[in-house]
Amino acid sequence: SGRRGRMHRANEYVSYGTQGICQIEAIRSIRFEGCSDAREYYVLHPIAQAQSSIFVPVNNPRLTGRMRPVLSPEDIDQVLSNIRGQRLAWIKDRKQRTELFHRILTERKPEELLLLAACLYRHAQEEPKGLSSSDAQALKTAEATIEQEFAFSLQLGPQTVGEYIREKLGMGPSAPRQAENGSESPASP
Repeated sequence: SGRRGRMHRANEYVSYGTQGICQIEAIRSIRFEGCSDAREYYVLHPIAQAQSSIFVPVNNPRLTGRMRPVLSPEDIDQVLSNIRGQRLAWIKDRKQRTELFHRILTERKPEELLLLAACLYRHAQEEPKGLSSSDAQALKTAEATIEQEFAFSLQLGPQTVGEYIREKLGMGPSAPRQAENGSESPASP
């Protein structure tokens, strides 16, 4: 989103690392026990755990770099348009695959998350044994991340996000696919 380094405002919603969507409650000066000086912090509340607070130092670019504005509906449509026709190739080497999936899940770039989910869906359909437990967990994490932000931004129920994605990608409606562990996979692109 090229907006690193920009100051965020109180009440703004941001996507923050693995915490997902958070609301910035305030930007305030706080002196924590054991610290000599007060510092400015973003006080974040994850929407999935509103009672939790995350304190992000305003002057720590490594941590503030993990904060980005929540995608707008237009941004989401642009992301879907950008990935149309793209594929993430299956990596046979488990170690390399795990490293790539970990990077994608940590960076949380929407395009990469969607391509990762699509890659795992394809592999689950092509592989008679289904997904390994680590691949199934990567799929579940990618889906949850996509569903949270898309549902929030588009004001959809999480169960309808997959339908929205398939429609935008020109794939037409389809029934939720069953993953190897029997859980539904509603965000299947």
